[in-house]
Amino acid sequence: MGLLLAAGAALVAAFELAPRVLLRPTFGAYSDAKLHDALGRALVEYWRSGTPAFPARLTTLVDYWFQWHAIKVAISSLSVIVFALLATALWQRYLRTQAWYAAVAIAATVSTVAATGVLMLNIQATAVPLVALLGLLSGRTADGNLAQVLSEMREGLTVSAGPHAGSPALTVLLSEVERYFWVMVAISAALMVATVLASVLFWKRRIAADPSATRVRFMHSTLGVITALTACLLLLVTAAYAFSALEPATWLLGVIGAG
Repeated sequence: MGLLLAAGAALVAAFELAPRVLLRPTFGAYSDAKLHDALGRALVEYWRSGTPAFPARLTTLVDYWFQWHAIKVAISSLSVIVFALLATALWQRYLRTQAWYAAVAIAATVSTVAATGVLMLNIQATAVPLVALLGLLSGRTADGNLAQVLSEMREGLTVSAGPHAGSPALTVLLSEVERYFWVMVAISAALMVATVLASVLFWKRRIAADPSATRVRFMHSTLGVITALTACLLLLVTAAYAFSALEPATWLLGVIGAG
């Protein structure tokens, strides 16, 4: 159990540190401000190129963001395994020893669910890194060439007869946004089915357990509730992302600003 706790702490620390360290030799050191500025210049170049193909600058950023999130997928996958093993060990301790182990077992179980959510987001970003990159534009003030490009993008999204509505870059961006959300729909829907089945299994085991085995019944009840709530949350996520996939222009407008 001590090794699992140490491994969990190390993975949490590595989640932010590892991508920076591993990618620095290839791409250099990107601060948040530097990454935002590089994205702005690359987006301007792409928009003005008049072609659907990514320019070299944008390709480099997409590769960087893909590898960044791929590293996080590996770390978060290990985190899910470690937290799940830790939760299992703590529940076993609860069944055999002190009752207070139930509290930490529940915390470890919830941590497993949270780590799974982080894994889902990083798989999505790895699958469609360009759209994950565009999220960096949200909430930032654009000026100069980038401000003009974002204004033209807004016009292309809102004025169907405008000169920018048929931009090759805009067509690609909308397609990527749509794919970005459908990826999450597929992930969350699959996990929702899995958590529903798990919840049913836990409730069946609770019913089948010896009525005098209160701790066993409590464990199965708690796990049944957690998995049922997780399934409900995943249902909401699936519905929300499906709606966003059907309205990619709305999401893109939200990211680049209303003007």
